[in-house]
Amino acid sequence: MALPDRRRPVGPAASQRGRRELCYTVELAGDPCWGARGVGLWWLIGPRRFRAFLLDMSATAIVDSQTTRGSRSNTSPIIAWVALLFALTIIGALPTLLQGLNLTRVSASTPHLPLIMVGMLVTSCSPTLAALLVAGFYPGAGGLRSISRQTRTWRVGSIWYAIALIGPVLLLLVAKAINAARLGTMPAQWVVLPSLTGPGGLPFVIFGSLLAEEPGWRGFAQPRLQLGYGALAASIFIGLLWSIWHLWYVILPGGFSDVSGTDAVATFLRLTSTAVIYAWMYNNTNGSLFIAMIAHLGHNLAASLIPTAADGGQQHLIIAFLYSVAAIVIVLVTDPRTLRALASES
Repeated sequence: MALPDRRRPVGPAASQRGRRELCYTVELAGDPCWGARGVGLWWLIGPRRFRAFLLDMSATAIVDSQTTRGSRSNTSPIIAWVALLFALTIIGALPTLLQGLNLTRVSASTPHLPLIMVGMLVTSCSPTLAALLVAGFYPGAGGLRSISRQTRTWRVGSIWYAIALIGPVLLLLVAKAINAARLGTMPAQWVVLPSLTGPGGLPFVIFGSLLAEEPGWRGFAQPRLQLGYGALAASIFIGLLWSIWHLWYVILPGGFSDVSGTDAVATFLRLTSTAVIYAWMYNNTNGSLFIAMIAHLGHNLAASLIPTAADGGQQHLIIAFLYSVAAIVIVLVTDPRTLRALASES
């Protein structure tokens, strides 16, 4: 019998870490546990063997027949969330719809501008608002803590912060270089300073990136859907839903004229790929909603710093292609049920 690994950390911090790892995995298995169950196993076999056990347990639990009961119990809150998501989106768009405007015609002189801006805020925050309402009031949806406690998992490896904040900058610079080579001309500006005011200003970018969407997409939908369908299928569904929602402005008068076919294709390809990448980051950081929020912020900051050319969506399509390449690599080297590294055969 192999002896326990004596190099494992000891003390309260180690015990807390082991408990957090255990409970994240048991949550995936559909049996929430916030006590000390399993911590004794962590002490007995050591942290490395215990983490390997967690990976195997997660992968097995998600596809096990026992998840049938969990799938049913998690489907109805998801349906309620999707319905409320689009209801809030339409409610937020009503002030603009009733005035017969689209986004390009909204200006400082637009009548009832404060009401329009409040509506846009409701629309932009509808993924999070819907998640909080369903989690808080829908029977069996887990309560608000099921979302808020995921933001407290921020002590993750520095590599994840690098991927979240530096990765999008590098990707968008590569896309800009490819587009410049395609056009045969150098861009006038590679990087610009983001605005500090207005709806597209830096404060709005930070607020929207951190709070408006991710508590809904990754904090609410991802853990519930992957319980019954696996992480990859769940992330693809969320990506498609995210894409449809992101193009909400087509319901406004003349809205279809504001998006080209290339832009629409790029939106679906980019956001579906991004959903896979964020799910990979989320599951490999023990369900850290915080790191998904930082990744969303990283992309939006990069998009503010590295402007996309007005070229009918061509550069956007290149960005989407690069995101899809990253997502494909992740899918090829991970278990589709968990989007974690494939377990090596002993």
